[in-house]
Amino acid sequence: MNHVPDDPIRVEDTVLVLLAAGRSTRFGDIGSKLTEEFLNRPLGLHVAVALQRLPFAERLAIVDGARLDYAPYGFTQIHNDDPGGGMSRSVRLGVARAKEMGARAVMIALADMPRVTATHVLRVFDAADGDATVVASSDGRSPCPPALFGA
Repeated sequence: MNHVPDDPIRVEDTVLVLLAAGRSTRFGDIGSKLTEEFLNRPLGLHVAVALQRLPFAERLAIVDGARLDYAPYGFTQIHNDDPGGGMSRSVRLGVARAKEMGARAVMIALADMPRVTATHVLRVFDAADGDATVVASSDGRSPCPPALFGA
């Protein structure tokens, strides 16, 4: 891809990395919280469905047990064989694959955030400022995903 470093980052130049390999420890002994029903759909599929029409260069779902199938939503599933390594292990797997693909940017999203919308993600892109960009969402107190990182 040819671009000037300060050109706006586009969805089409970005790899979406959906983190779906958590251990659900805060939910107690229920198995995976991602498979629990929320608003007539498994919790872990809400973000995949919400972002389905955005034209990301690639969609990666980092999973541990693949209890949910992300392939129908355009995702390539990458198995995290060490979910005990924390979220950072999943982020590293997704970013490494995005770099292999030559992505200009990476959008990190969490599978357990059912209220994320395509409009929200597009606003994150609107706030991006070239290849060195780092734009995170906020709950009003702290930065949080979805977050966009330039290459």
